[in-house]
Amino acid sequence: MGFDRFVLSPQERLLTKDGAPVKIGGRSFDLLLALLEQPGRVVPKRELVQRVWPDVVVEDAALRFHMTRLRKILDDGRGDARLITTQVGVGYAFVGALQRAGIDRPLAPIAGVRRAPRLPSRVDRLIGRGRDLRDLIERLAATRLLTIVGAPGVGKTSLAVEIAHEVQAGFAHGADFIDLSVVSTPDRLVPMIAQALRGGTSQEDPMAAVLDHLRGRTQLLVLDNCEHLLAPVADLLELIAAAAPGVRLLATSRQTLRARNEHVHRLSPHDIPVEGARLGREALLACPAVELFLHHASTAGGPVGEDEAQLRTVARLCGRLDGVALAIEHAAIRAATYGPATTLKMHEDGRSLLWPGRRTALSRQRTLEASFDWSYALLSTPERRVFERLSKLPGPFGLEAALDAVTDPALDANAAAAALDELAEKFLILPAGGQYQWSNLTRAYARSRLALLSLQLSDVPLSRRSSCGGHLPQFRPDNFTP
Repeated sequence: MGFDRFVLSPQERLLTKDGAPVKIGGRSFDLLLALLEQPGRVVPKRELVQRVWPDVVVEDAALRFHMTRLRKILDDGRGDARLITTQVGVGYAFVGALQRAGIDRPLAPIAGVRRAPRLPSRVDRLIGRGRDLRDLIERLAATRLLTIVGAPGVGKTSLAVEIAHEVQAGFAHGADFIDLSVVSTPDRLVPMIAQALRGGTSQEDPMAAVLDHLRGRTQLLVLDNCEHLLAPVADLLELIAAAAPGVRLLATSRQTLRARNEHVHRLSPHDIPVEGARLGREALLACPAVELFLHHASTAGGPVGEDEAQLRTVARLCGRLDGVALAIEHAAIRAATYGPATTLKMHEDGRSLLWPGRRTALSRQRTLEASFDWSYALLSTPERRVFERLSKLPGPFGLEAALDAVTDPALDANAAAAALDELAEKFLILPAGGQYQWSNLTRAYARSRLALLSLQLSDVPLSRRSSCGGHLPQFRPDNFTP
């Protein structure tokens, strides 16, 4: 296996650079080999530790130490070159261009090493999505390109993974799942997919490598988290659809791709009890949002909600959380410690955006704020300004009220209306009956951004505020940068 100026020989346990042997320790060699066997895939830290230290209990610090040493050996990151990326809190991926002999043949398995599955593990229970699951499986049978779109944290990825597991046996070549959140720039999209599918790329034309691999195959290809690469993903999927008619394409995104022949499934939040409805215990337990909350609370060691009064509190909390799966999971983990009533009060005090979720979750899913940050970082400056200023309005609000709230000499009505359309398409505001509506969580996040902006501007001299255009430079999510 060759990459950059290096060649790695697993049989000889030898790494060379420009033909000369490279001094590399056994642990670092094993780490490199584990990454090269699954190019383009984020290999979880636990999997790497089990591979490199099979009979020893080690801390994450040991893995970080050897990964840092490996990157130094490979001179990773010099100039614009990047060989290994980190998905914070999850694992590492080899993203360099990999060359090997016999590119049309899969890598030979290493004796005694179990290769990783091509699909992520499914959730133990997919609650409240039976209708979506049935509909999508039925549509996928007759649709070449299907995109699941929805708000941050609504559960698009879990549903896509479940679909892939359900249908893969019906495809001669199974299913492949590729997480695009680790792809930071459009020019890395095709090489990364070529590496993930084939274990290597054509040095001359990665696109040709992808199409050659898929042509004539019957399989499902799932591309997860497409929202930051909409145009290049749309172009790629149109080419795949034309070249490989036996391939079904399933994408997830916070915004539609607008590709040719794309079919869209809009994933709604979980159903929540109607505010003020006097539902009995059985009706509350049958509500998907409540069921999901109780499931997560139980797995976190909390009460299962047998008491009807407690169930009503859970129902109110799920309503305040808009039925969003990620928000319900985080609140349930909180409630396992504090109980539903205290958790509801803490949410109403505005603390829920920062509640931590699973430690092993993707960094953008560890808090609700991080999930919104990912979407916010993809907004244009006019869209951010409109998003922040709209938070002054309670919902529902009409177009005229929105334009009055957001326009100024630097942002005219046409630009503001275009930004409103984009925010609606990205599920950050919700069109409803000729008006717009906020979700509770989104408005809370928008108000926090407006407060932060006001605080930042208070530190900017008046002479410079006009040059900021009312908006200061923003960050990018940490897992969006390789």
